[in-house]
Amino acid sequence: MGETSGAGAGHRTVSEERLVYQGEVFINFRTSRQWVVVKLFPLPANTDDREVLQLLIRHVRYRDSYARSEFKDAETIHGQYWLNAITPESFAPVSATDAETLIRTWAEYSVPLTDGDRAAMETEVYPRIRDAASRYQLADLRETAEHEWGSSAGSATGFYEFVLIDRQTSRVALVVASDD
Repeated sequence: MGETSGAGAGHRTVSEERLVYQGEVFINFRTSRQWVVVKLFPLPANTDDREVLQLLIRHVRYRDSYARSEFKDAETIHGQYWLNAITPESFAPVSATDAETLIRTWAEYSVPLTDGDRAAMETEVYPRIRDAASRYQLADLRETAEHEWGSSAGSATGFYEFVLIDRQTSRVALVVASDD
């Protein structure tokens, strides 16, 4: 589970073979140090939500510090946290209303969004939250799993992460909202 799938596979893990990374959307707010990254994957057939979370956690594109470019595709960290501390049980179901309200409030925490940033959020983030069949929020793990410089991401407005599973369109979106 997470091991490479054999010679000739290009060192891709089982997670990377089953959950294929399709790209990301980056929204960098113009009037604050806040940003949102949406990483996109097709939903593998015949997977339950727990398995989707497990595949995502083990995926190379999940291992990102969101603070230092040299730690994209990191081996041991994710955001503020040590990767080995994150399990499917680290995520809790969240309603569309609660997730969207949290992100909307967070987005305008420092200053109002520009029209362009608001349009990007209305196009790329909020519909994904509303349309998902399942939504999971990563717990705040700072007390037990924050790595030595983990506070550099989310230091002013927080670090929020959602996994959105849309079974109607067979898509998975990892949404990370933070600041630097």
